[in-house]
Amino acid sequence: MEKGNFLRHKKKFLTNMSIDKNTVREKLEKLSHSVKLLEKYRGLSREDFLIDFTVNSAAQYNLILGIEIIIDIGNHILSEIFEVHPKEYKEVIECLGKYEIVPKEFSQENIDMTKFRNLIVHQYGEVDMKEVYQHLQKAPDIFRQFAKYYLEFLK
Repeated sequence: MEKGNFLRHKKKFLTNMSIDKNTVREKLEKLSHSVKLLEKYRGLSREDFLIDFTVNSAAQYNLILGIEIIIDIGNHILSEIFEVHPKEYKEVIECLGKYEIVPKEFSQENIDMTKFRNLIVHQYGEVDMKEVYQHLQKAPDIFRQFAKYYLEFLK
């Protein structure tokens, strides 16, 4: 996307104020709460995490919630500012990079979070708690980075 085109869209945003900033702020607060819980769970040893059903269930829930919030906010920005309506979660992450809401490299590095979300939500086979633990080690930082990029974009 050309910079001039991007700036024109940003100007539309600033002029029309089509983004519901209260909703975005509320979602980012929920994301922040999930991040705090995930940080607590990632502090557990792998062995303790794997044997504690309550903790690994709570971690799965907060991983799903964090991914959903990232997708929801991204989708809202894409539809309201760029009039883009991705059909799949994966497309939302791709478009966030394409439209310079987040760095393209960052969006590409994190595109698989949507597959991981689907794996947990739809229970495609047995969910491997070792894989959940691996995602848990990175997710809080990634979620915080998405929030930072969203806030910077919406300034």
